[in-house]
Amino acid sequence: MKPNRMMTESVEALVARGEYLRAAAQAAEKGDLLRAIELCERVWKFAEAIPFALAVGDRPLAVRLALDARDLPRADALAAEIADDQGLARAAEAFGARGEHHRAAELHQRAGRLVEAAASYQKAGALLDAGRMFERAGRYDEARRQYEWIVARAADATEMAQAQLALGRILGDFGRPREATRALQVAARHPATRTAAQRRLCAELLALGLPHAAEEVARRLHQRDPHAIAAAERRIDAPELPRRFRVLGMLGAGALGRVYAAHDELLGKTVALKALSIAGSSDVERTAFGHFLREARAAARLQHPNIVALHEIDETAALLVLEHLPGGTLASRLAQTGPLSPPSVRRLALELLAGLAAAHRAGIVHRDVKPANIFFDAAGSAKLGDFGAAHLLAFGATQTGSFIGTLAYLSPEQINGSRVGAPTDLYALGATLYESLTGRPPFAGPDIVGQHLAQQPEPPSALHPGVGHAHDLALLRALAKASDDRFSSADAMAEAIRAWPAVDDRPSPPAIPPAPATSPTVQPERRLVRTTPHGRLFATFDPRTGRDVLIEELDAPLDDAALADLRRLAAAAGPNVARVLSYDGRRIVYEALD
Repeated sequence: MKPNRMMTESVEALVARGEYLRAAAQAAEKGDLLRAIELCERVWKFAEAIPFALAVGDRPLAVRLALDARDLPRADALAAEIADDQGLARAAEAFGARGEHHRAAELHQRAGRLVEAAASYQKAGALLDAGRMFERAGRYDEARRQYEWIVARAADATEMAQAQLALGRILGDFGRPREATRALQVAARHPATRTAAQRRLCAELLALGLPHAAEEVARRLHQRDPHAIAAAERRIDAPELPRRFRVLGMLGAGALGRVYAAHDELLGKTVALKALSIAGSSDVERTAFGHFLREARAAARLQHPNIVALHEIDETAALLVLEHLPGGTLASRLAQTGPLSPPSVRRLALELLAGLAAAHRAGIVHRDVKPANIFFDAAGSAKLGDFGAAHLLAFGATQTGSFIGTLAYLSPEQINGSRVGAPTDLYALGATLYESLTGRPPFAGPDIVGQHLAQQPEPPSALHPGVGHAHDLALLRALAKASDDRFSSADAMAEAIRAWPAVDDRPSPPAIPPAPATSPTVQPERRLVRTTPHGRLFATFDPRTGRDVLIEELDAPLDDAALADLRRLAAAAGPNVARVLSYDGRRIVYEALD
């Protein structure tokens, strides 16, 4: 004990005389390295303390000491050698506390602390990187807001284009191809993002039911870079399928895979083939796929007229053989025609509720009711598809478990992780019917998650003529925040919707007396606007579409150069560019701007 006391007194004696570095050296020589570090720090000799920190195996502490010594290169070198996540987090906090936010973000990212990395990137002003971290962390709403902020305020054109590309991908993955297409079209105008934006744009145009537009984008991509088109073509072309199927064409594409129309030689009829874009290599993926298969097979056993029939599942190929429904989806119908008439929505609601009632009685919760999962047969009857598909959204980086479903139709319990049940589907159906009546979802953002949790939607009657009090009562009850405040069952909701008018009771326009049988057909009045390099331009009214248009009567069909110019104009977007509506070789029809 006596030698130790003498050593302590010797160190303290040196400290008393102000000889801190000698005291630190003596403390280190005797094995008291933490005391040595403390003594160096007391006199701001941080660099001298670094060897002591390394000797005790505390590399994050050595990083902090190097930063305090203002030796940034050495701090970087020391941080590069840290391998454990806890040490990386401590080093990141040291960098962040001294204003080195970008380096802190990189270390948080290495440690897998993605939300902390996003916050540090924000402080560093690297907003694109912050958005990417939010995406990887599954915080898609925060990533979307980050990209929208960049789009609204970015002065740098390249940064803005990259934000539009990222925004387009998120919107597309969340089943919003219209908004995704707008963002991707902007990104496609910038050289840095053109190729990636056009490749993704092909898929979103296909999801909108616009195969010719997707083909045109692919053609332009191929002209500029023959090698880049390979990736785009892989999204459009069918995968290798069993020989019994003859692919007739693509029906659509989305986050979970692609859907093809095909003739099934075994069944002897046209079917829809859904090729799921999944790997299934991890335990999480296999579990999600297993949940999906169980619910899909259970729904298939229902054999209900308002549920898409599932003929077969090829588990090995991740391929579903489904009933072919030529009427398309509700999403494509709303995109093309806008809101439906109230009687049409009444029929739609009762058919979907009949399908949901059967599913709920069998113990199946859909979890992802939305316009893209509602299909129409040749007679116009609605059918609910993709049972169990919400489980697949746990795959990869497309969604997380807390964001099952599409945000615009997501119930509060899905957002906060509470138990889901039949009321979950009724909430999503209420949001779908709300959009079908008014032309917009109940919540339009920017904070859609917060609105689902706390904000009451505007009564649909305030947004569209012909929507009445009965519609408000049923839909606002379906959209109640607490599941107990919604309808007790699909049958109860159907009973309320039967009270809606079955015919359109809006005032009809005054009847136009028919022209005498001997009178010639009255043509819409045309007014010559001006001559053009290719012919003459007229303003007129198109009775088929009920809108004013401009018609350019051509002296001759357009040559290749002029046709290329027309295609560029057709691809342009914006409120000040007249859209090209059609071209048949003899005339071009343009939208007439106000």
